[in-house]
Parts: sequence; C-alpha cells; structure tokens
Amino acid sequence: MAETRSFATKADYEARYGSGAPERVEVLLQDASALLRSNFIAYHQTAYKEGLNLRFDENACAVTCAIVARAVNVPAGFEGASQYSQHAGPYESTLTFANPTADLYVTRSERTRLGLSGIRIGSIQPMCKQDHEVNDGSH
Repeated sequence: MAETRSFATKADYEARYGSGAPERVEVLLQDASALLRSNFIAYHQTAYKEGLNLRFDENACAVTCAIVARAVNVPAGFEGASQYSQHAGPYESTLTFANPTADLYVTRSERTRLGLSGIRIGSIQPMCKQDHEVNDGSH
C-alpha cells in the first residue's frame, strides 16, 4: 500500500500562515503531500521513502504548506475569477488573482528546494533480435 502520511499538519500550516485555517486545510495538506510524492516518483523512479533524498525530507513540510496556502488564499466569493475590476468615477481598481481555481501545484523553485530538479543521466541497454528471442523463449 502506498504511503498516505501527510508531510504537514494543520498546526504546521497555522504556524506559517496564521490561525484560522479553513476546515478543508487538512484534506488539502493530504492532497498536496500526494502531489509531492508523485513528483518524487517521477524524478527518482521509485516510491518515496524517508532518507532517500535529504533535501526533500528537510523541505517537504514547508513546501506542502506553501502549496495549500496558494489554494486557500482565494478571497471568498471570487472562486474561479481571474480578474476583478471596480470603477467609481474617475478611479479604477483592478485585481488579478494568481490562482483563481485553487489548483494545487509545485513551482519550479519548490522542485529545486526539494531536490527534484536538474539534469539526470540514464541509459538503456540495447537489445538485438537474438536477445529478444532468448527472453521470450522462442528460437
């Protein structure tokens, strides 16, 4: 069974972003943790296990909280709106929301912070017709 532990708790989130976190923050922390585990698997080609990447272990809590903060910081009543303009006489106010759909995503700088970026080198061993025949049992 896959690891389902969250990398951060509601207390971790509130220590960074203040008290009064919405009730859904706990499930979003779990979702963000799953997203980080998916990024770990994509980069390392193996399931997350504590100790495999020390940079990841050291930063996973803070990055999980940052991912959730982007999702919950959409002002109430503006969910889904990307821009808002208000006019009063000659004055105008315009707001552009960075994450209007409250998506969970990992930024490039967060991937770097977690040790999940950079060049990797791999190789594939070539296989010829005789190797294939030996592997599938046909002659």
